[in-house]
Amino acid sequence: MKKNLFILLFSLFAVVLVSSCEKKRGCTDPNSDNFDSEAIDDDDTCVPTREKFVGEFDSYGTIEAEAGVLVSYDQIAVDIVDSTEANPQKFIMGYSNFDVAVNTLDCNLAGTYDFNINRQEIGVYAYWGSGNINGRVLEIEMTRTEEITQPDMTILIDTIFLNLYGLKEIEP
Repeated sequence: MKKNLFILLFSLFAVVLVSSCEKKRGCTDPNSDNFDSEAIDDDDTCVPTREKFVGEFDSYGTIEAEAGVLVSYDQIAVDIVDSTEANPQKFIMGYSNFDVAVNTLDCNLAGTYDFNINRQEIGVYAYWGSGNINGRVLEIEMTRTEEITQPDMTILIDTIFLNLYGLKEIEP
């Protein structure tokens, strides 16, 4: 009887010892969507947060050129690409309304689903704003200012507010 009890206790101790030594596998990168804070051993399944932003979006929206007056802003192409492997918090967003060349804007991730468009100047225009993506839906609120030189050489700042809504194209 004592021998059986000793074998049972030894077996139980061995199981506890072996299971406590087992490392939990999972994503150990805190910049990834599927980060597992309890994982000790990385299993190469990490999905960088910014990857869900990358893709082409068919977008439409409105422009508020003056307070309370919304104008339809149709056929907007938004294309988000990785900017660099060196900075997992950055990406590049290109957008065009097909009448003008693609404008390329630098963006930073601001959270799991949110991003900021850094203030930047492209010619006489300055752009800045923020957005988010939830599933395949992209929403962007952006301000664009334009410097207009009048015939008398005074400079006016024309400001419009763009609200874009896009649906990510499904990759083949």
